[in-house]
Amino acid sequence: MSEHRGRPTESPAVIRDKYVQICHEIPSKPELGWTSTWHFDLSKSTNGAYKVENSPPKGYQHPKVKIEKGKSYGNHPVVMVFKSSDRSNAKTKMKVWHNENIDYIATAKKLPGVPDTSILLELGVGRSFIDLWKLKYKL
Repeated sequence: MSEHRGRPTESPAVIRDKYVQICHEIPSKPELGWTSTWHFDLSKSTNGAYKVENSPPKGYQHPKVKIEKGKSYGNHPVVMVFKSSDRSNAKTKMKVWHNENIDYIATAKKLPGVPDTSILLELGVGRSFIDLWKLKYKL
């Protein structure tokens, strides 16, 4: 009779330090769907992937963002802090909109109360920015 009965012992598992895992949305035809490439390296991250690359299918075009004027964020104001010009002694000012979208304000060519030569310093959504930036810029 042999001393060891049952299943024979396996060799210990080999732990890879660096490897890349490629995942296709449609495995049988990878050109039709999204492809994700996951990069693993134990020296950079012990908890998982340190970099993930997503590539779209061929011919994919991202839909354009439609910026709507007059769409607000509920009761949250959009706050902008700007300098009136690029000079060092230019006055710092704050402008608050209660019924506008931040995307419209960021991309508009002309805004009422904001000169064309102004330099944008801060732009945010919410009442907390009003108090925070009043202290920061001494307004």
